[in-house]
Amino acid sequence: MIPLLILGLLKERPESYGYELLADMEANYFQYFVRFTKGSFYYNMQQLEEKGMIEKVVTNTNLEEKGKNRYFLTELGEREFERLFLKYGSKSEPITFPFYTPMVFVDQVEPEVMKEILAKQIDQTKEKIQLIDDALKTPNSLRRNFVKMMENSKHHHEVNLAWFQEQLNEYNN
Repeated sequence: MIPLLILGLLKERPESYGYELLADMEANYFQYFVRFTKGSFYYNMQQLEEKGMIEKVVTNTNLEEKGKNRYFLTELGEREFERLFLKYGSKSEPITFPFYTPMVFVDQVEPEVMKEILAKQIDQTKEKIQLIDDALKTPNSLRRNFVKMMENSKHHHEVNLAWFQEQLNEYNN
């Protein structure tokens, strides 16, 4: 999905620097929905360039200074953006949550282990909800649909939190 993000951002803001795109992804909390690192971002930029989907324009030709590269979409990149948009926009996946797998074997561990795991899940989920709340404090600075996505994500976390707390209460009784 990182290529879709890069292509979409370049479609919105042609001739951006790579670091500007990465900063935009971070400032708009894209990491809540797509896992990426600085390395994976630049790797994908390189791959898109090698495939002819983006081109760079070197803005600094001074040989003693490192060049700063602005990027723009090619016609091939425009088509790839549309293809990826349709691909991911039409995709529906089952909910995969790493916590579910250990829950299959809950009867194979001591109750104290489950209490510890549930307490960790509760803490982590509260932290995620707080991060989303922090992001939503400035909704005007976020993309329109992103606010709705964040609210939906928060709702999912709240449902999980209630479930974790219910499970923990059962172990404590």
